[in-house]
Amino acid sequence: MGTVLVTGCDRGLGREFAVQYADAGYAVVATYQDLARRLPERDGMRHRALDVTDLAAFDRLAAELAGEPIDILVSNAGIGRDIRRLGEIDYAYVQRMLAVNTIGPLKLVESFRSNLAAGRERRLLIVSSAMGAIGANLSGGHYGYRASKAGLNAIGRSLAIDLFADGITVALLHPGWVRTAGGSDDAPLTAAESVAAMRDFVRRLGNHQTGGFYTYAGQPLPW
Repeated sequence: MGTVLVTGCDRGLGREFAVQYADAGYAVVATYQDLARRLPERDGMRHRALDVTDLAAFDRLAAELAGEPIDILVSNAGIGRDIRRLGEIDYAYVQRMLAVNTIGPLKLVESFRSNLAAGRERRLLIVSSAMGAIGANLSGGHYGYRASKAGLNAIGRSLAIDLFADGITVALLHPGWVRTAGGSDDAPLTAAESVAAMRDFVRRLGNHQTGGFYTYAGQPLPW
């Protein structure tokens, strides 16, 4: 089937992406901030450490995978829980959110651009959030998280333009409200449902749709 590289497989959506793509017959490179949380060993799945705030770690993994085609690159690693209001903001955490949610995905794509261009499917799936939609912000707050995802959307849009000549199709996806550590126990979606829908949409995505911002089910979202 090809090869998929997924970031943030320690838990939640990233873990589910790795499992579902492996079940579908892809070779999977699953990456983790902490390898102690890696998935059970199985044929066709490799486990690698990748802290997306460590730029040198990208270079090491890129050197290991040099010349290997990647069909689908899933930029999933992210952090949230940004609930502090004005007067109590944890700026160190805001800086970490920007490093993980915004800078990390850019370095990921730059590191594996040639691998992705050499693949057959050439799909870049970026897990964003509706919280990054500036026009939809009617409640305020969540300064760091909103900024990190709005910045990610801007990066994804530019990537779609710059990678178009390589035949790479880019999708920025809001995964929905999911029952994960970053979601809620009463969220309407399971990680399995969200990931299955995102995978299906990205599979069907046309190159004329590259750089768009969509729900997990493929509905366009405002910027």
